[in-house]
Amino acid sequence: MTQDFKRASPDEQRQTIITYKNVPLVELARGANSHIVAGRNMTLSFAHLEAKSYFPVHVHATIEQLMLVLSGELDAILDGKMYRMKPGDIIFFPAGREHGSQALDVDCDIVDIFSPARAEYEDKLKAVLARKA
Repeated sequence: MTQDFKRASPDEQRQTIITYKNVPLVELARGANSHIVAGRNMTLSFAHLEAKSYFPVHVHATIEQLMLVLSGELDAILDGKMYRMKPGDIIFFPAGREHGSQALDVDCDIVDIFSPARAEYEDKLKAVLARKA
């Protein structure tokens, strides 16, 4: 590095860094649970889909979504067509387009990014946190 940077204090570290596995799981659909991390203008979801689980086809009128498969395989559904996805594959779901997913014979881990933020996911997280308080 060409610049010298001051190390964050332990308090600054705790206030700034999130370990997603420490965020409570939220049920998104039957067999689909996620750690939700919210920003001001985006939502990040670390989801675990059980084998053969189905994420129903739906539409976000104004929200774009990127989905990255980390492990397992699934069929992503976009505009009535299925796209087989394996680890490392990414699909873009444009706003206003029908999409969903179907996990195959093994569990699947995915990362979803939503922009702008997906309020109903964040509301589900708030409800889980409120029950734990």
